[in-house]
Amino acid sequence: MEYSRLIYCNAGQKIKISSIDGGIGAVENIKSLGIQLGDEIVLKSKVNGHGRIIIEHNGKEIALGYELASKILPECSEPPIITLDKVREGDVVEVTKMAAKGDVRFRLLDMGVVKGVKLTVIRKAPLGDPIEVLINGFNLSLRLEEARNIEVKLVELSKNNGRRKRWGMF
Repeated sequence: MEYSRLIYCNAGQKIKISSIDGGIGAVENIKSLGIQLGDEIVLKSKVNGHGRIIIEHNGKEIALGYELASKILPECSEPPIITLDKVREGDVVEVTKMAAKGDVRFRLLDMGVVKGVKLTVIRKAPLGDPIEVLINGFNLSLRLEEARNIEVKLVELSKNNGRRKRWGMF
């Protein structure tokens, strides 16, 4: 079995919760909703990218915020295919498809964004645009529009217990 994040799963999927990647606060928030490790839930819907996530647990619908949902790690039979703009900071992914067109495609290919290359999402700007990734030993900043055209599969989850790297120098 592979592990993923709840935010990477598709609507309608039945999911078994295997772990929580967060601190005591996140664990307590999830427990207060009546959700335990090993429970099976159904992902009902996701609102475009960073909105609320609606799950069904024991016959009732529960709305989760994007950040809390990203800390729930379900078991998956195969890693989901997602776009680079949806990847959480610290996660390592592998490029599976490049859908960019024209000059942008050629620039990305020249910088090494090709099928099979591994990327690590370093950080995202406060408003989400741009995204900084580590590729072949150098940092590359991508606009959200460019990141939406790069399909990736999850290789490794970051286990940072909810701590995020901040944009800027401190």
